[in-house]
Amino acid sequence: MFAAVPPFDGDRTVITNLRRLTALRAIALSAYIGVSLWLADVLSGGALVFVLLGVLTTLVSAWRARGSVSVGRLEFFGHLLMDWLWLPPLLAFSGGAANPFVTYLLVPLTIAAATQPRVYAWLMAAISIAIYTGLMIFFPGVDGGHTGHAAQEMPTASSEFYRHLIGMWATFTFSALLIAGFVNSMAEALRSRDRHLHKLRQEQARRDQVLSLGTLAAGTAHELASPLQTIGLLVEELQAQRGHSNDVAEQDLALLQQQVSLCKQALEQLKSRARDPEGRDEFQPVARFLERSLERWQLLRPEARFALKQRGPAALEVRLPLTLEQTLINLLNNALDASLAAGNHTPVDIVAEWDGERLNVQISDCGPGIDTDKPASSGFGIGLLLSKTALAQLGGRLALKARAQGAGTVATIELPLSAKPRELSPP
Repeated sequence: MFAAVPPFDGDRTVITNLRRLTALRAIALSAYIGVSLWLADVLSGGALVFVLLGVLTTLVSAWRARGSVSVGRLEFFGHLLMDWLWLPPLLAFSGGAANPFVTYLLVPLTIAAATQPRVYAWLMAAISIAIYTGLMIFFPGVDGGHTGHAAQEMPTASSEFYRHLIGMWATFTFSALLIAGFVNSMAEALRSRDRHLHKLRQEQARRDQVLSLGTLAAGTAHELASPLQTIGLLVEELQAQRGHSNDVAEQDLALLQQQVSLCKQALEQLKSRARDPEGRDEFQPVARFLERSLERWQLLRPEARFALKQRGPAALEVRLPLTLEQTLINLLNNALDASLAAGNHTPVDIVAEWDGERLNVQISDCGPGIDTDKPASSGFGIGLLLSKTALAQLGGRLALKARAQGAGTVATIELPLSAKPRELSPP
């Protein structure tokens, strides 16, 4: 009946990122092999081993990126760490820190900063800087003075080369810290915005549902007004014609008249709710409100039984919105239906607590539980949807949880109240 907002699928995003990582790794390895062949630089045995290891990690990531099995953030971070199995040794065997391919060390860090929480981004930055520092110390490059002959013949060139490497190290460290801090902050802000937008879309979808239901209710009320008026007149005529000749028929007609009156009362409440959406003048004692609501519920559901416990100042008058009564009746109906569906005729337990600031009402049933309280054939959960929406608009909330003892569900209404100010007596 209504269009549902798709869930915020973070797992699908992780799989997409893993596919991108796999493609990027394959491109990098292909470029490395292609440049080595183009420069006629035959890969040594050690370098070839780590190239094959890089290909193996690429195949593993490609296999996990198929999407048949869910991939979590921690596993994705593990796939990023797999680059350190083959990349640092490969650089050590092919030029060390002087190899231009060393800038690829920033790629896993950039991906981690853009997709992972802050702690993972900084961990990846520390690993990247440590690896680059190790290459600078132990594998600075063939021109970095590792050969004594070259160092003796070109001391000035060697010093300049080391200064160049130190500058590269400072640039790399600054870039790594900048990526871990700035890029990760921007990515986190974007993820927070996406979550907020998704929440807004869900709220808008609920508002659209409530608006559609409100429009449908208004049309239905308009259509029901005339038939109910006609039925009421016919019942009065039948009562006048039959007199007291049949007590059973009189009782049936009286019950029918009572039900018609309840329907008219519901339509009048709907009109009153439309005239005063916020129910500004509804100051009344909570105990009286509960009594009236339960009486109306028993008129609507004659088979209903309940056990009520109240704790709160009886004389305190608070502002109670008009929608609260219907919300309470909806939850009572759900509780009664759940108990009857389980074949349990135990009374519905109601515990109400209030003060001048908050109202807390707990409704407990003896049904099969929160997952199966409402059979599919008995309704679409519209009453629960409207109850949650109405309470949210009033600053309250509705919570459902399993009953502590035995099977069943506990529905808890929490609502802030506005107490009526006391009138000062004249001196």
